[in-house]
Amino acid sequence: MSIAPDHGGSSLRPVLWLFLFALAPGIWQLLHPEAFGFGHGFEMSAIAKRLAERGEFGNPFEPINTGPTAVVPPLYPFYLAGLIKILRRPELIAFVATIANVFANALVAGWMPGLAAIFYGSTLPGIVAGLLWIPAARLMPQWDVGFTTAGLVLFCLMTASLLAPGGAVWLRGASAGAIAGLLSLMNPVVVLVCVLWVAVLARARRVPLPCFARYGSALVLALALMNVPWLIRNYGLFHTVVLRTNFGMTLYSSNNDCAESSLFKDGRNGCYQSTHPVASESEARLLGSIGEVEFDRRRTADAMAWIRSHPERFRQLTFERIFEFWFPERVVPAWPAYAMWAITVLSIPGFILMAVRRIPLTVFLAAVWLLYPLMYYVVVSSDRYRYPILWTSLLAAGFFVERAIAPRYTLSR
Repeated sequence: MSIAPDHGGSSLRPVLWLFLFALAPGIWQLLHPEAFGFGHGFEMSAIAKRLAERGEFGNPFEPINTGPTAVVPPLYPFYLAGLIKILRRPELIAFVATIANVFANALVAGWMPGLAAIFYGSTLPGIVAGLLWIPAARLMPQWDVGFTTAGLVLFCLMTASLLAPGGAVWLRGASAGAIAGLLSLMNPVVVLVCVLWVAVLARARRVPLPCFARYGSALVLALALMNVPWLIRNYGLFHTVVLRTNFGMTLYSSNNDCAESSLFKDGRNGCYQSTHPVASESEARLLGSIGEVEFDRRRTADAMAWIRSHPERFRQLTFERIFEFWFPERVVPAWPAYAMWAITVLSIPGFILMAVRRIPLTVFLAAVWLLYPLMYYVVVSSDRYRYPILWTSLLAAGFFVERAIAPRYTLSR
């Protein structure tokens, strides 16, 4: 079976309507802000302030001065720092950053029909997916998640047109690698999704091996080059090759005697405030005294020691986190969580139907759902970890709903 776009359903009208519809709940959240902001406890905004004020990428755990940092990727803090330098007024900075998040979420809705055309040869499942996305989307301008999700969807759309035999294969591969490189500088984990997408799409389209080798080589090279300046900077500061230095501290604050399954529960019982340097003065001071790399190593070792000595509790926490990744807790606001529950439930029969119909990109969904969440199963759960791959569930859910309403097969064999 080959992937064949449904040109008859490729009108820009549903894209525009989905984008406009998706703006409404975002604007409502903007006017009624709940559970988002740029205050104490948000590392990216703290680094952005330091960048704007002193030109230093550091001090993520304000007010404690812990020096240069690599606890988060650099791109989004640089973006926020640019807003601070240009706009200067705090209320205007927050407004522009938040409205940009509104537009990023709306773009995801508008791009769903295009992705559906790639998956199914029809835009109709994508229209359903875009409608399902609208109540699930949350404003989180203090994090990169909105831009990362939109950027990952754009990467998939662009590489679907770039990955084809013909002239300038190296240039097209390098272009895809540059986009993946930018995404890695916002969230390195999503590179896994990029690689899986390109590999599965090339196989589904039967791209000749020499063409794929040239395209893939150029992509990997461009991706690596995009990260070289960040790696050089970190090596000069920490004397080791490192992309991020936050895994150990997150693992430790997630697996200890007071730990619960989710970030919300850990915050409610005070465990997070006592074990993570973003909220614990003692942890932040220790980090500042021994350095981020050594602190991360120590906290990784502490977490692993606790896991070995508490295997049953660790299993219980892990099982709870697996469930909460797919069915996140009801936090403020609660309705995006309910929407994500519905998307997850609908995506299961959608995936089964895709497998039965032998839709080529079914294996992509399976690989993403199997591999991407693994690291999030061992740390405190949070709904923002799911958002970068929520669109994969949306497509499966949209396919199931569209098949149930209009059982019409639009893929060519």
